[in-house]
Amino acid sequence: MSGAVNAHVGGEPTDAPRACPACGSEKLGTRFCTECSSELVPPVTVTHAFGPMWAVNGHVLTVPMGEDVRRAVLDAVTNFVDATAPVRVVVADGALVTKVVLRLDGSSVAEGADASSWAGPGRADVPPAIDAQPTSIVGVHSGCGASTWSLLLGLPEGQLTDVLTEPVILACRSTPVGINAAKAAVRGLGRGAVAAVLVVADAPGRPVPDAAREQRVLAGAVPVVPVPWMPRLRAVADISPALAGQLARPVQRVIKALQGAQSNKEKAE
Repeated sequence: MSGAVNAHVGGEPTDAPRACPACGSEKLGTRFCTECSSELVPPVTVTHAFGPMWAVNGHVLTVPMGEDVRRAVLDAVTNFVDATAPVRVVVADGALVTKVVLRLDGSSVAEGADASSWAGPGRADVPPAIDAQPTSIVGVHSGCGASTWSLLLGLPEGQLTDVLTEPVILACRSTPVGINAAKAAVRGLGRGAVAAVLVVADAPGRPVPDAAREQRVLAGAVPVVPVPWMPRLRAVADISPALAGQLARPVQRVIKALQGAQSNKEKAE
């Protein structure tokens, strides 16, 4: 990777998407999905011009000799788009094309020809997306989505049998059986040991009436964060940078809901 950079951020997409990258719906408006309200935003395009010069949607950036090119470019992208959610970036450096997902804490994951140059940690002075108090996500039954959401939220996955030193986030499906398993876990751990419960949708649409009723009961004991149905997560074993970018908007909404749940719990205590 060369030593100077210019970044260019894409404007309106030239080719309209056929489906929403967040939920897969084909009910699209001009800028937003009418199904899940996700914004249909193209990736930021970063192009290496020559030497220390790069381009972000035509906007020139020069990286001084000896400066970290990745950090300088990605910081420029963040400032250019005024990011409030993870940003998808496509980097073209000659024949090398790399897809990058830039997170809000400045860290990045990448895949493609020059992935090792563009993936890396965030800035030391930026707090993590989720308060550091909950140390892990713990699934209360098999198939609840804990492994997937630990990857999407950047938190380790724990087990109910672990020795818990900090409050955890529980995960269950939005079924009567799943929510009852979460209630049992809360009783076993104690309300103080549970920061929140992610209730992951088991299917499109609203949960069945029995599940909705049990979820209200659960919410009376601990904060509950409903997680919408996401078709793109079906039968997914690994979260690729491309998929992480497609899910950035709904994942950010879950992060904000968790932050709000933690803040409300602290005020109540």
